[in-house]
Amino acid sequence: MWNHQRSLLDLHDFLFGSLATYLCADALFLQNQPSNLIAASQTMAAQSETRKQVKSIPWLDGTNYHQWSFRITAGLRTLDLWLVTGAVAPLYQACPVPANAAAPTAEECARIAAWDSANERSIGFLSEAMEKAITRQVQNTAETAAGTSNQVTAQHWWDQTSTLYDITTPATIYRIFVQIWEWRMSPNKPPQGQLDHLLMLYNQLEAQGQTLLTLTRVMTLLAALPRDWQQLVTHQVLNQPAVANITWAVVVAAIGHHWDGLQAHKKHPQTKVNKLSAVQCKGPNQTLQQQMAPYQGSLSKVPQKKGKGKAHARGA
Repeated sequence: MWNHQRSLLDLHDFLFGSLATYLCADALFLQNQPSNLIAASQTMAAQSETRKQVKSIPWLDGTNYHQWSFRITAGLRTLDLWLVTGAVAPLYQACPVPANAAAPTAEECARIAAWDSANERSIGFLSEAMEKAITRQVQNTAETAAGTSNQVTAQHWWDQTSTLYDITTPATIYRIFVQIWEWRMSPNKPPQGQLDHLLMLYNQLEAQGQTLLTLTRVMTLLAALPRDWQQLVTHQVLNQPAVANITWAVVVAAIGHHWDGLQAHKKHPQTKVNKLSAVQCKGPNQTLQQQMAPYQGSLSKVPQKKGKGKAHARGA
């Protein structure tokens, strides 16, 4: 009996939902052509921005959920799609319901159409950032979660992805740890952005329930500095009176101070002074054959020993 009543209720919701969708589509079709052209232009711009954001997000491969979710959440927020995808109540925006499903107003139809567009864009955005096998799996579980409502939402996709892949595995922890171990700071880029990336890796490790000691983080960072930096920065950090004073903030400050000094030196380089000398450089040593060979140059240029010329003049 209960199943029969539930089926009737689902059928009622489906019929009235379909009727409202049909009426809204009909009302929107009757809008003037300039508005349709503007909407089409906005849609193309939104699709272009979506493709741009997808390229910056790593694919979900089943082992990198935390890295993937961090990046794709930022992308959804940039595209103004987060509120229809992964936001929780009261921020989550469900599909608007018209006051009278049989006669929705033009304003209600516009809100429903805008929500449908955002929902479809979000689903497309999520599916494009997954491997094909994972996309099919998430799609199947999302359709199952939607049930008889006949409307698969981006929230279904988000929740099912989290259920399937937001799990702690040894492979995930190892992958994050390897990224931390292989991380190196570039001497040609500002350090702040690079440090933010390293902190992101530490946060991903903490999200997996693994936390590194502060001293371990500090020593890992010092060992990853460029060789030309290590002596000065390490000496400044290790000059603390106690181990407890060696914190992340102390290391970051030392790195920032060193970077600022390098930039100031580039703006005002020291002028190099070349040493001048009036002493002529000695020519190459001659071989015995060269010394015994007759002089080939002009006689006026033959060098004479000091005093020999004066004696010769007196004798003359």
